[in-house]
Amino acid sequence: MRIACIQPEIFEDRMKCYSEVENVLKNLLKNVDRFDIVCLPERWLPFMKEIPDNFQEERGEAYTFIKNIAKEYGINILSGAIWEKRNNSEKPSITCYFFNESGEEVGRQDKIHLYSYERGEFEPGNELNLFKLRNYRFAILICFDMAFFETPRLAVENSADILFSPTQIREEGMDNWMIYLQARALENRVPITACNTVGRFLNRKFLGKSKIISFTKGFFSPSKLKISEGPIGSGFVFDDIDLNFPKKLRKIRFNEKVDKNIIKVKLINN
Repeated sequence: MRIACIQPEIFEDRMKCYSEVENVLKNLLKNVDRFDIVCLPERWLPFMKEIPDNFQEERGEAYTFIKNIAKEYGINILSGAIWEKRNNSEKPSITCYFFNESGEEVGRQDKIHLYSYERGEFEPGNELNLFKLRNYRFAILICFDMAFFETPRLAVENSADILFSPTQIREEGMDNWMIYLQARALENRVPITACNTVGRFLNRKFLGKSKIISFTKGFFSPSKLKISEGPIGSGFVFDDIDLNFPKKLRKIRFNEKVDKNIIKVKLINN
């Protein structure tokens, strides 16, 4: 499967952000003859200081823009994170949509683990969805969802072949982020695509440097990671990922697990 991440720089003007997404995508299409799916970062729209100013109606403007992009260019695309208000919920949701190459909405994934200020502003997701693309299944774990081992493991135990993670990692968190991604890939023997934000807002700098992490065929023990990295700043990264070889690695790894319920925890006093 050929995977691509696009890292459009964020501008203060919303329309300029839309243009930037399309420009980066056009550059990708110019340089890469085909790909199976493209992922946007968690944040690619302007960030307003007043949180409610960032909310959109359910399936609103940003949704329509990405939907039209998918149809116009004939691509499968993940929308990154959209902050949207829903009629049946007291608080907005942070959600990522999956559109197929016909511009049809296949489904969406809400962010489950809310980060910092998000806990007071948003409704956390309580479902983990699996999506099908060709003969494979994937899950979408938005940023902080990748920081906890339970969500990636749950996805993989339910047949996910690859994990996509639209992220918003600032400069100071890049080292930790890289550790999380490699750990999740290794402990689950699953490829991970993490697309990161580019730009400056709220006195924070976001570098991009998206990651496509896969496994080098033939290396069983120890497994050998292959990491493709996006540029610092606006741009894209793509790679061809073998999704069949990691299935063999997962079978071995999961057979090596010990059921934690049979492990007794004993406190030894001094």
